[in-house]
Amino acid sequence: MKPLTEINANKFYTQLVLEGQLIEELVEGVDEDGEWYKYYGFEDAEYEADGESTLNEYGNALYFFEGKVYDAVVYLENNEGSGINELDASEIKALIGRLREESEDLGYSESDFLESQPWVSHFE
Repeated sequence: MKPLTEINANKFYTQLVLEGQLIEELVEGVDEDGEWYKYYGFEDAEYEADGESTLNEYGNALYFFEGKVYDAVVYLENNEGSGINELDASEIKALIGRLREESEDLGYSESDFLESQPWVSHFE
């Protein structure tokens, strides 16, 4: 991952939200027993955690924008971008593989996967 340091992270995150294609949002939380959980979708995370897990203050949002894939570190309390990283080719390949596998595990076909993740065609 290549950190983008010469940009305003929050401004770029706002541009990603408005103009990019959201791939996924992820925030982790830990329950009373110390078990870690992953929650997908920032808005859904609080509902799903439902007081049983304490969510991290920061989450990650992956976006496709202008032919590249970005990982935005987001401060969840005010939905502010605090860091932006650009994924390299091997990270993108691994991401596509993971998303494809998750899609298959849920019983979706390859065409369903490509329809839900059209950005993948830029890398295959």
